[in-house]
Amino acid sequence: MAAILLNGKKVVLPEYTETLKNEYWAKLTNNFQPKLGVNEITDTNEVTEILKESFEIFCGEFENAIKELPEASFFLFCNDIHEDSIDLWKKQIEGYSLGIDEEQFAVSRRILKIILERGCSIELKGHDNFVIEIAEKQTIYIEHLEKLLYLGAWCIALSEDVSNSQLFPKSKGIQIQKGDFTILTYQPYPELFRFIYEDMPRHNSNVQLSNSIIDFKNILKGHMGVDYDILASFINQKYLHVNYNYSISDIQPLKEGLSEEFGYSMDFINDFYDGLTVSSRNVLTIADCILKNQDGNRFMYRPILEYSIDGKKYNIIGYNKWMESFTTLATNCFPFGLYPEEWKKHQPIKRFVQKVTNEHDSILEAPILSYLKSKSIKVDGNIRSFKTNQGNNIPIEIKGLGEIDLIFIDEKNKVIYIGECKHNRSRFDMNNWKRDYSNFVDKYETQLSNKKKWAEENILIIKEHFEILFDCLIDLNDYTVRACFFINAPTTYMYNGRFRAFTFTDLKNIIEGEVVDTIFRFTNEDTGVSFDIGHPYFENLRVALENQ
Repeated sequence: MAAILLNGKKVVLPEYTETLKNEYWAKLTNNFQPKLGVNEITDTNEVTEILKESFEIFCGEFENAIKELPEASFFLFCNDIHEDSIDLWKKQIEGYSLGIDEEQFAVSRRILKIILERGCSIELKGHDNFVIEIAEKQTIYIEHLEKLLYLGAWCIALSEDVSNSQLFPKSKGIQIQKGDFTILTYQPYPELFRFIYEDMPRHNSNVQLSNSIIDFKNILKGHMGVDYDILASFINQKYLHVNYNYSISDIQPLKEGLSEEFGYSMDFINDFYDGLTVSSRNVLTIADCILKNQDGNRFMYRPILEYSIDGKKYNIIGYNKWMESFTTLATNCFPFGLYPEEWKKHQPIKRFVQKVTNEHDSILEAPILSYLKSKSIKVDGNIRSFKTNQGNNIPIEIKGLGEIDLIFIDEKNKVIYIGECKHNRSRFDMNNWKRDYSNFVDKYETQLSNKKKWAEENILIIKEHFEILFDCLIDLNDYTVRACFFINAPTTYMYNGRFRAFTFTDLKNIIEGEVVDTIFRFTNEDTGVSFDIGHPYFENLRVALENQ
């Protein structure tokens, strides 16, 4: 696909052509065919290692291809497309359908970021007029970008295959089929994977985690004597210029001018902009850009690119990218205690982030409590001790138990809910979902299990506590205790966890008893035996297959 115009914005999507397949996928075939022969590899550990090696091979090809065209104009061309992609992404957030493959559009955006940041590690060639060179070489640049998108898309896909193989043993296999290296996904996993990817957006939470950019500006001005709008004013000025996306800057004179004109500390100015810069000193490898895609040194959080062009340092700073980065810092970093390393020696910023992090602890609980109270449901939150009629509260902040985030009583369905709120970051790929899954299984499940066990053994204490809170008599006979997680953002644990995990969006369905799981009916291709699979899907599938 050549570049297309969409609402006046340029888009290039990955192209999976035979030409590119013959050039690059054939390298996997040639690498593994002597080792595999005609054998079908099904052992999970062996499959995972082959997939990891495939990922490394494609990352190497991607890196080499980026270096094939070391022209500053090409990276400015990519920057312009990336800037347009942010405009289209904002339209998506507003609910507009782009009329293209939006999954591939998201992949394209991820790869453009990797291309742009990896440019920081290359010595680039300049030109007297970037606009003219880009116009003259546009066809070449589009073809080269299509190749990079192909390679990058496969790097991402292979990394996802590795994660799937690790998370869901026996789901993947490897074989040389019809002369091609082939990654197999065994039935019924394709249908389950498709279900997860299609179902997950349905659970997006309506809870606004934080938008702390205004508070951040106030901290800079009130505690450091620095006006954020002045620090960012050059972005607005440059945006007014024609062909701004095809221009480069040297940010050093700007820093010196700010210090001289406004009396700002040069030490702070350097740290502020350095904390927003990707350079050869901190740029991640392609593999790390994919596997650690929420690393603080990513272009996602650092809108300033430092390139070496004809031996001299220049900067590329996208107007949209600056806005995107600060939005992401405010909503998906500050609330989780994350911010640029270069800013950490400045105590006002450090205290500000700590404050946002502390306040964030109540951001999920508050709307849940409010909603439940609006439905006249008996609920209590942040419980450190239980009230008694004797006045001597029973503490629970002890080792192995700790504070209970939420307890509410569903009188209609006779359920006592023990809720644990987990403020997980928004994540968008299987590598990060795998990290979430490990955190839940290795740590959070034990905590919640202990709280559930305590509640089951102490229903009378819960009964007395709620009777005092609501000044009424409560009969909890025949009630069951159900423990669950409440989370900020959907994640794979929702589909395979020992405990259920719900977003705020799911809460209404819980209360109305409308949480209905999808049940899959599968037929074992080898035995012909059919069986039903419900939540937790992958664990139940594993057991079912083992029992065939």
